[in-house]
Amino acid sequence: MKVPVTREEKDRQVRREAKATLILFLICFLWNVGFAYGLSGTGARLFGLPVWWLISTPGMFVIAVAGVVILLKRVFVNFDLDDSEEGGDLDA
Repeated sequence: MKVPVTREEKDRQVRREAKATLILFLICFLWNVGFAYGLSGTGARLFGLPVWWLISTPGMFVIAVAGVVILLKRVFVNFDLDDSEEGGDLDA
């Protein structure tokens, strides 16, 4: 992805990154809550732990880490938010 240059491109990129992060958060939240409530009544156990916990909590951690790696590779762009190249110092 090309590095944003104008203020509008930078704002668009920041919004894109925020939306992608929010989507990843919602996926993790729905995974955690969905499996926690969905499987909590089964009473199933694995290694002495409830199955709902094994799927919801460590599973959510794996999804979060994988999602962050995907976001860093495909969505996030390293750029300077400073406007120094667009017209000077704002403090002057």
